[in-house]
Amino acid sequence: MEKKQIEQSYEELEEAYHQLQAANEQLDEKYEELKVSEEHNKKLAYLDYLTGLPNRTAFTEYLDYELSVLRKGHILSVMYLDIDNFKDINDTLGNSYGDELLLDCAERLKLALDKNDYLARFGGDQFVILSENIINIWEYEEKIKHIQDIFTKPFTLSLKEYFITVSIGVAIAPKDGNNAQTLLKNADAALYNAKGFGRNNICFYEESLNERIITKMETQSELHTAIAKDEFELYYQAQVDLDSDSIVGFEALVRWNHPTKGLLMPDEFIELAEETGVIAEIGQWVLLEACKQLKQWQDMGYCDIIIAVNLSARQFKDVQLVETVEDVIRKTGIHPEDLELEITESIALDDIAYSIDTIQRLKEIGIKFSLDDFGTGYSSMNYLKYLPVSNLKLDKNFMASIIENSSDKAIVTAIITLAKSLDLNVIAEGVENNEQVAFLKDAQINKVQGYLYSVPVSKKDADDLLEAKGNLVLLAST
Repeated sequence: MEKKQIEQSYEELEEAYHQLQAANEQLDEKYEELKVSEEHNKKLAYLDYLTGLPNRTAFTEYLDYELSVLRKGHILSVMYLDIDNFKDINDTLGNSYGDELLLDCAERLKLALDKNDYLARFGGDQFVILSENIINIWEYEEKIKHIQDIFTKPFTLSLKEYFITVSIGVAIAPKDGNNAQTLLKNADAALYNAKGFGRNNICFYEESLNERIITKMETQSELHTAIAKDEFELYYQAQVDLDSDSIVGFEALVRWNHPTKGLLMPDEFIELAEETGVIAEIGQWVLLEACKQLKQWQDMGYCDIIIAVNLSARQFKDVQLVETVEDVIRKTGIHPEDLELEITESIALDDIAYSIDTIQRLKEIGIKFSLDDFGTGYSSMNYLKYLPVSNLKLDKNFMASIIENSSDKAIVTAIITLAKSLDLNVIAEGVENNEQVAFLKDAQINKVQGYLYSVPVSKKDADDLLEAKGNLVLLAST
């Protein structure tokens, strides 16, 4: 009996041992799975999912380490790269082609770098390069130019070739920062400045950059509340008929009565307004206020004057533009034919089909369109046959040299001849002296505006101009 019990106990013990062994094997498998999972998660934490390059986390840790061991007298640099107009690729072709472009960019950058460079992608369309062992700044500048050059060859996307440029911001350690956070912030500030100059630019960080960027950001913030605070004001520049020497209209021009900086001209805030999107709101305000003012003048007896209002690119491309203009006309009670809208050549030709359709729809309401800054933007004027504008506004730069420069005189004469053949009126801007007036009268120009007649003036001064010109008496008698 004892023997059987011993044998049974032994069997039970052996079974328990096998179960324990199986359990240990399962634990080992779980441990290996956990280890693989941890390695995978670590990889995800340090690598960019699309390009396989190090990501922001990996780059920042590596940069901090390199800065901590940077020897006295040695320098390293951080280069921020941003693909210009990348959003247009995504919006036009789709995200998949945008991803393909990013992969191609990553491969080209890898080929352009050497063992002293560490490339990462920070997300979106931004790449960052850490360069070590820099001997002198001139050689480093050659490296930057080489990186720019690799983007001169076209990228093939959706069976079409696209030419891509990059903007670059650079910060140098230890001069521009001795830790990763500071150095990256300053490189980003340099990039922001480079993009501010347009596409395909390089900018090295300077201490004054941060101050300028802070000022710019503050101004952008103030722009958002400027309309609510009633800080904008319209000024008016008279348009004069050369034959009758009477005021036949005004161009409305916006000014910003800044609470601390005083009266700001458009070139001091319009670009910022376009960047932030506030330009659309400002544009609507200008249109409404200009039409209100026109109605006041007409109610005072100045019945035959028009108001000209500039449209920004964003405002012109707003799909609700026609409805917005119709609403303003209803609210103010002006006649549509007394409103002239102005766009530049570059805006009109950015999407010629859209421009033709939009201008035609507004023309059917009775509104006239002027093509502003005409004569300097495009070598071919064939598009004028199709664009349903009423007026051409000669670029004011022609007026500055029209008397002394025979080429400019010939160009202006040709433009006037072309306009007449297409049944278009011509308005000359920038008229400042009687010699210019004499030439324009001989050329049978329709209307002029410029400092000879009036600088842009406030509403009160515009009232005085109308009264001084005798428009009320003249118009009342006709």
